[in-house]
Amino acid sequence: MRGYPSGSQAWLRLLVLSSLLLALTVSPAEAANPADTASSAGMLSLDQAVHRALAQTPEMLEARARLDEAKGGVREARGHLLPSLSASLMGSGSDNPLNVFGMKLSQGKATFNDFGANQFLGPQSLSTAPDNLNDPGWYRNYQTKLTLQIPVYNGGQIWGGLAQARAYLAAARQGDVAARQHLLFEVLGAYAGVGAAQAFVGVAGKAIAAADAYVKLSEQLFAQGVVSKSDVLRAKLHLANARLQSQEARNALENQLARLRMMVGLPADVPVRLAQRVSVVLPAADLTALRRQGVTDNPGVRARLLQVEAARAGVDKARASYLPHFNIQISREWNSPSLDGGRPSYTVAGVLTWNVFDFGARRGALDGAEARVMQRQAEARKAREQTVLAVDKAWREVRLAAIRESTREQAIGEAAEAERLARLRYEKGVSTIAELLASQAELDKTRSQLVAARYQAVMARAGLLLATGRLSLSALRTSPAQP
Repeated sequence: MRGYPSGSQAWLRLLVLSSLLLALTVSPAEAANPADTASSAGMLSLDQAVHRALAQTPEMLEARARLDEAKGGVREARGHLLPSLSASLMGSGSDNPLNVFGMKLSQGKATFNDFGANQFLGPQSLSTAPDNLNDPGWYRNYQTKLTLQIPVYNGGQIWGGLAQARAYLAAARQGDVAARQHLLFEVLGAYAGVGAAQAFVGVAGKAIAAADAYVKLSEQLFAQGVVSKSDVLRAKLHLANARLQSQEARNALENQLARLRMMVGLPADVPVRLAQRVSVVLPAADLTALRRQGVTDNPGVRARLLQVEAARAGVDKARASYLPHFNIQISREWNSPSLDGGRPSYTVAGVLTWNVFDFGARRGALDGAEARVMQRQAEARKAREQTVLAVDKAWREVRLAAIRESTREQAIGEAAEAERLARLRYEKGVSTIAELLASQAELDKTRSQLVAARYQAVMARAGLLLATGRLSLSALRTSPAQP
């Protein structure tokens, strides 16, 4: 009598907790590739699910945006190495004598009369103030100008900027790889979670079949006077509980399907059936080798190291402000009192600039750049240490999951045999209904534990590959899903 309630309630708790575990292992953040749609029958392969999620999940869109931004930074830095051509159009007017005379000279329209030649009459005119020169009146000039700027030497500032941009681009690419691997892990969790939920429904179906058989058996034995009416009532209560647990398992399956639909971007009313079963293939390597792989191959760690390189390039760029800069400018301009072309002229100049003193502005910028190097180095070290810890934890989880799965598989046979013997004893009247129902509850619990153990084994292996930076579709082995 005491065995049945405890065994059934333990199995029920395990089923509910396992369903919750499956629901919490993935994040609700993924969606769709229009080219990879589910078939009319709703069959969905893991490859389709991953590619649909990659197409529009927010994390991947953010990673792509960072990558595009870094590519733009490299193009901008490369552009600073090359000459630049600028065009300008300036209209100006003035009655300032010096400005007006300069405009006329630029236009090629200066005459002797602009010096007051009309007032130069005899010896007394030497002391005469020429009106045309001192009071020329309002005059206009339109200047069209093309300027070619050629960088020659800028203290390494341009090359430092290019090295920094390239390092940021490499870091963004590693970030994109890391985002893809994390998304694959999440999609795998959802996909395998649906398979596990379907297996829980199958376990619940077997429990209903066994409970229905116990009702018929107890009714038959009651009719023969072998057992009491209470055995029939307990068997029916057990059947009702089995049906309730089956409905709970179906609800958990619907929750998992809804999560998977959301991740791959399918409408809620689209039926989904798994086309494949998934397992994870681990490389033949010991823990030391896996730690080394995590430090060298994990894209998150590599991105941090590349950010250190970018920060160092930033230091070189800041130091360049202490050195002289030299550039060449070649300009072609046209000056005219109207917008009709004008007189052309050329100017070639070499420009040397050297900021000798600036009250500590450059020193502050250099200090900030050096501090960023120290910060990035600390972040990279932290990422390496966390990766080693993640590899160690995943390694232990893989080993434990393998033991757990093997133990549950062995326990299935033992629990089934115990249920068979308890059924024979009850049929002969030498055992109670409580013992029979307790043995069945233990068998149902063991079946559920095996389903959970297989799911945990898949995710533990995937977690180890994720920590070492080796998680990819090629590391996943698929087989046709059972109907």
